[in-house]
Amino acid sequence: MTETPARMAELMRARRFWPLFWVMFLGAFNDQVFKNAFVALLTFRLADRLGLNADLHNLAAAGLFILPFALFSPVAGQLADRFDKAGVMRWVKAAEIALMAVAAVAYHLQSIQLLYVLVFLMGAQSAFFGPVKYAALAQYLPRAELMAGNGLIQAGTFLAILLGQIAGAKLVLTPGGVTLVSVAVVAIAVIGFLCSLAARPAPPDPDAAHEVNWNPVSAIRHVLAENAADRPVFRISLAIAWFWFAGAAYLALALPFAKQALGASEDVAVLLLTMFSVGVALGALLCNRLFRGAVKVGLAPMGALCIAIFSACLYVATAAYDAPQGAELLGVAGFLGRSGAWPVLAAFVGLAVSAGIYVTPLNAVLQASAAPGRRGRAIAGLNVITALAMVLSSVLASAMIALGLDRQEVLLVIGGSGAPVALYAARMAPETALGRVALSIWPLRT
Repeated sequence: MTETPARMAELMRARRFWPLFWVMFLGAFNDQVFKNAFVALLTFRLADRLGLNADLHNLAAAGLFILPFALFSPVAGQLADRFDKAGVMRWVKAAEIALMAVAAVAYHLQSIQLLYVLVFLMGAQSAFFGPVKYAALAQYLPRAELMAGNGLIQAGTFLAILLGQIAGAKLVLTPGGVTLVSVAVVAIAVIGFLCSLAARPAPPDPDAAHEVNWNPVSAIRHVLAENAADRPVFRISLAIAWFWFAGAAYLALALPFAKQALGASEDVAVLLLTMFSVGVALGALLCNRLFRGAVKVGLAPMGALCIAIFSACLYVATAAYDAPQGAELLGVAGFLGRSGAWPVLAAFVGLAVSAGIYVTPLNAVLQASAAPGRRGRAIAGLNVITALAMVLSSVLASAMIALGLDRQEVLLVIGGSGAPVALYAARMAPETALGRVALSIWPLRT
């Protein structure tokens, strides 16, 4: 029987969902406000004054934020499986308030060392929330609402990241910006904590009693071994990790792509990021209607294939774009006034919508496939693999640039990897024509 798709507006009003959504949204938003305010302050105020290499410090800040996801996600997954997820959520949000109170002091002192420590700790705080978020989602929602819930979470995550990036960078550079950012990050953390108080209990599975291993090294080894032993979960995890592998490159290269390939300013880079984030959100929200509430891989392989196709379209559109030859960079109006700009934007949107259609059903299938007693650890294993994939993306992109490839060529190579990924993902969708072809070429091992 075809499942009835959940109405997203009704879901956003339901107490089984809205507290979790807003805790997630405000947390992702606050992460980006804090981190990007620090990066902007470092780049435009402190680097010249202190004689620092801004690019090197920006990369260090990005790495310090990602590192805790690999280190602490396994411990976080154990906590999500061992204790009530709503309770863990409240402790995590209380920690965010404390960290942001210290951040307010660090901003006013303009202490780079303390801000670096806080970047790492905020990454850790987010790492502890990740398994709780998705494990609780699968517990709060019946299967027929899982696709809608994941679509809303995916859309909200990308929009929160985008808005936080813009708000953090813009606020801190205004007159009195340090004070504005300091007040904002504490206030957002407090609101997030208040939302967590409304979350319904999400008790652990009674058969999931286990001691928490606080050693991150052995915890990482154990959670990856558990995921590898569960082949359906491991296959889905690898497929989701590729999304972040590709997405990290597109997000990281937006600014240099705008400047070097399009002859445009940072405002145009923000426009491209906006198109990308809105496109992913749109694709994620479309999934509930396209899949009619059914939790299955479905069209995800076609989404990966379309990512490869639109990456090629972006390369062709960029080659046809008539970049200005002068030293002055184009603003948004100047960029949009050039006829070649619209195919570039259309390719970005098409690529992003395809990405949303690709990753949203995979997240839902992972949550439904993992055993309830180890769902948090399954998601923790995914987070470790994803963090490693994002690091690999950065290394490969840097290596290709060092070899002399242009930014648009790097994006073509990384986006084009969606073609073999489509074949890989299609093997998990035997009900589709693409899945049957993929299985005839590359059968699944049981």
